[in-house]
Amino acid sequence: MFVYLDESGDLGFDFTKGGTSRFFVVTILVVLDHNNNVRLKKAVERTIKNKINKRKRKKIKELEIKGSKTVFPVKEYFLRQLKSADIRIYSLILNKARVYQELQKDKQKLYNFVARKLFEECPFNQAERKIVLILDKSKDQEGIKEFNRYLLLQLTGYIPTNIPVEIHHITSQENKGIQAADMFSWGIFRKYERRDTLWYNLFQDRIYLEDVYLP
Repeated sequence: MFVYLDESGDLGFDFTKGGTSRFFVVTILVVLDHNNNVRLKKAVERTIKNKINKRKRKKIKELEIKGSKTVFPVKEYFLRQLKSADIRIYSLILNKARVYQELQKDKQKLYNFVARKLFEECPFNQAERKIVLILDKSKDQEGIKEFNRYLLLQLTGYIPTNIPVEIHHITSQENKGIQAADMFSWGIFRKYERRDTLWYNLFQDRIYLEDVYLP
């Protein structure tokens, strides 16, 4: 099982400051087996090659797709490439206005808590050989170690004891699965932050969980 995590929005709480989002969305993209994981990666690669970099004269090619930058027709193309892939989207939408003051002061603790709540909904019991958790790298080494320790401790009882678990923190440019998770996370974020469902409507049938935390 491959599980890719990405997020949209920010964890700022000064709502008088321009650019501070009202919601923080954490999304995991679950792929149950190797064959579907290959289909996912190929869908991203085809989109970058055939749409993002097609006819580009620049020597430096784009390395990734991003929900906030990729235009709608390219998003449609990307989704068509995923037609045969079994992917499952789980998303937790944090209503920041209702976050306790104590948690607002410790953003790392808040992030770890929200990510853990979402991972608790992941169908780990369907994993057959191993579980690979892949996250967009945003923490320093100490933060990564703390997150990994916290997550594995909290998920005891959710993950079968006979299934090994790997956790990797990788930049989005280096990992096609994270890029795909970003595309979907951004679509869900736009639904709540801007009431824009144009992209969301196309993939909502792939969503297995969409829950607002602290509604």
